[in-house]
Amino acid sequence: MSEAEEAVREAVAPALKSLRIRVDSVPVREAAPGFGDLSCPVAFAAAKQLKELGKKPDEIASEISVRVNTGELSPWFEKVDSAGGFVNFWLSRRFFEKAAGEAARLGKDFGKGGEFKGKTAVIDYSAPNVGKPLHVGHARSTVYGDAVKRLLAAVGYKTVGFNYPGDAGKPVAELIVAMRRFKGLPPTKSEKELMAYYVKINKEIEKDPALAEEVRDVLEKIEAGDRGVLGEVLRIREMSMQAFDRTYALLGVSFDETVGESEFIAPAKKIAAEALEKGAAEKGKDGETVALLEKTGLPNTLLMRSNGTTLYFSRDLALADYKWKKHAFDLNFYATAAEQNLHFRQAFAFLKILGRPYAGRCAHVGFGLVSLPEGRISTRHGRVVLLEDMLAEATAEARKEVEARLAQIAERTGKKYSAKDVEGIAREVGVGASKFAMLRVSPEKEILFDFKKIVSFEGDTGAYLQYTFVRAANILRKAGMEKAGKTGAGGAGGKSAVSGGGSGAWEEEEKRVAKMVSFYPRVVSDAAKSYRPHIVCDYLLKLAADFSSFYEKCPVLKAEGGARARRLEIVEAVKTVLGNGLELLGIAAPEKM
Repeated sequence: MSEAEEAVREAVAPALKSLRIRVDSVPVREAAPGFGDLSCPVAFAAAKQLKELGKKPDEIASEISVRVNTGELSPWFEKVDSAGGFVNFWLSRRFFEKAAGEAARLGKDFGKGGEFKGKTAVIDYSAPNVGKPLHVGHARSTVYGDAVKRLLAAVGYKTVGFNYPGDAGKPVAELIVAMRRFKGLPPTKSEKELMAYYVKINKEIEKDPALAEEVRDVLEKIEAGDRGVLGEVLRIREMSMQAFDRTYALLGVSFDETVGESEFIAPAKKIAAEALEKGAAEKGKDGETVALLEKTGLPNTLLMRSNGTTLYFSRDLALADYKWKKHAFDLNFYATAAEQNLHFRQAFAFLKILGRPYAGRCAHVGFGLVSLPEGRISTRHGRVVLLEDMLAEATAEARKEVEARLAQIAERTGKKYSAKDVEGIAREVGVGASKFAMLRVSPEKEILFDFKKIVSFEGDTGAYLQYTFVRAANILRKAGMEKAGKTGAGGAGGKSAVSGGGSGAWEEEEKRVAKMVSFYPRVVSDAAKSYRPHIVCDYLLKLAADFSSFYEKCPVLKAEGGARARRLEIVEAVKTVLGNGLELLGIAAPEKM
């Protein structure tokens, strides 16, 4: 599609020159239905000049289309006309053939680009507090960050997935006190045990102020590097990470590096001293160290408390230094809740004040919170939906749907699936539906966690996309085409199982699908540059809807000759794009369903 749009600009440029119309750039966009495929509203962009010439946009558009038609028309177009001030370009058969053929031929490589080849991106996501369970609220950071990592890799970045668990804050200190008071925790086989102890100690603290004082004492010892206390921190972190890793495995999420917050206490203190020396910070009236940010238009913030302990802010500065020293990143990206938007603006601004060369390479996207129908999630009060429970329920719900569909297949064909197959499909569908529900919402918006809606198999869901992928795979399988290494992202190789656009006129549904396929590389690029996976979600839903219309109106297996070959290639192109797109979102593309 990018090539076709550039061809529009090249076709229009000579006409603009002959008409003595100057514009900074020639706009190109998708045309309205019935007015071609691409539309050029350049006449409106030159409205001021047209007024001076005494001409209206529709007159200029008409003159441009005449001049374009008198020259040598690009092979991407079959005709050019004008309407209402727009110059409209109608894509040619050659374009549609290449659009479908290229996707089918490139397989897994379709949509990947090298724009950022040679650059490194560190993506910081999930970052749960140890000693507390992963709940639905953590899912957004984890799933969203993983999708951003996949998108950045698709446009050429060398990516480093970074997990920064919080093991230096109050929750850890509270659990250390709990371990002492309750004579040690049992082995943590699930996150429920972690939450039970966290809730229990908080109830005890509310009744006994002496326990709150003990928590403060533990925090100070963590800051001071007390070996005995740090050993207790390590024990809790290891127990927590074992539970976290089981849930990460269910989600299909992994990290390249995991470093706890407690490891940056000492470096954070050095940064605070550096800031005082450089005049970037000052001592407050009570002995606290204050980062001076007001000159940047941001409020000042604390670097160190009066008792000499560090804060999340100062430790984040040390973390950034660590990442730069180890990875020399071109992009340092953070995915956290929007509640931390100000925090990261302050952190990036202060890194610049300190003279860090990488300060301008840091980026943050704050996403809306996930809440329950009964209110905000609160681990302290036990008002949570654990992530592992959500995935288990989603899988159970998916199993019902899968079993119903497989029963219909067995009745129709006599083919039966094993219990292992059913469970595998149910897990892929259930987890995929949950992840898609998180990713489809733009980051800035909040999500009300309603389980029934999230796992629904009706409407615009991840399960619908997976089903469409399987439908395409089944068509190819029935045509005897699907062989190892021959088709799109569930096993795409470098060659298409079909070739050539076939003879005969293209149906409108065929054109619509081929054109939609051609947008995919740009969709990936736009989503990666803006850190917005929901762009991919919306696109895949549109492609699936167009494919559904194509499937209903353009028989594939019953077609003959060139039409059959062309339609099979379109099916393979759709399977490729759906498979690749789902992979970018971290969602499995089942081969059967």
